[in-house]
Amino acid sequence: MADTINDIYQSIAEDIFDKIQDEWTEACLYVEYYGDATKFKGLYSRNENDKPSISFRIKHTLFDSFEELHEITTENDSNKWNRAVFNLKPTGEFNIDFSWDQELADEIERLNNE
Repeated sequence: MADTINDIYQSIAEDIFDKIQDEWTEACLYVEYYGDATKFKGLYSRNENDKPSISFRIKHTLFDSFEELHEITTENDSNKWNRAVFNLKPTGEFNIDFSWDQELADEIERLNNE
């Protein structure tokens, strides 16, 4: 378990670095967080002018990182999110954007009630 939010970000970045066995210019990890499950899609690009479009495999340990990240960032019901995009450069520079998708939340609730 990581100690701080920065430790979690570091762990996510390291997992991405470990999985891309190629020269790359940008990697994006798309996340849908369902509470007890997470859907990931990892893409990277080889050229600066290209959008990330080459798939890479995701480590199953990323679920734990995002579960912990969600717990920390949504304490006291603030900053609700169920989608995230983690952008990473080979230099280690990164950005993460969180968003709330009500349609996704409604679909999860509907499926849980079936």
